[in-house]
Amino acid sequence: MVDSLGEITPVHGSFYELSAKYYKVKGDYNSFYRDSLRYLGCINLDDLTAKQKQEHAFHIGLSALLGDKVYNFGELLAHPLLESLKVACPWIVELLLAFNRGDMNKLEQLQPQWCQQPDLARNEVALKQKCALLGLMELTFNKASSSRSIPFSEVAAAVKLPVDEVELLVMKAIFT
Repeated sequence: MVDSLGEITPVHGSFYELSAKYYKVKGDYNSFYRDSLRYLGCINLDDLTAKQKQEHAFHIGLSALLGDKVYNFGELLAHPLLESLKVACPWIVELLLAFNRGDMNKLEQLQPQWCQQPDLARNEVALKQKCALLGLMELTFNKASSSRSIPFSEVAAAVKLPVDEVELLVMKAIFT
């Protein structure tokens, strides 16, 4: 219904804000992330207080990390809203950047901070698996297209997994 209005109107912003709040309460990280980004595309950030910016950025960041269908962090990382967290909560920005690179070392380095957040601590295994998938993608796309035959030992070293778990990671990457 809202899509039939054509151009972006204040109705879109209100709709996406309400929709995002609904998905947040429901615990649907993927839908919350999607509708929060849509909401941000409909508003002027200057209309939000510093506290509101920080809260939005924090919760959108969490949903990006916890969403099982969110593997592209580019739009969020490029959004000016994230600036509000660089002082208030820099570890989440660093964590998002680590996921964007598939950097398992940084994920482990930041673990004392992110484990303090209950939703992240509760989903530790899923977070590590997601970061490993992103690390595999990063490794693959950093190779020349003519040399994308990568030994499991190289993948294991890059994503900090035992070699015998790499095949499962590759299969998961294929079907994700």
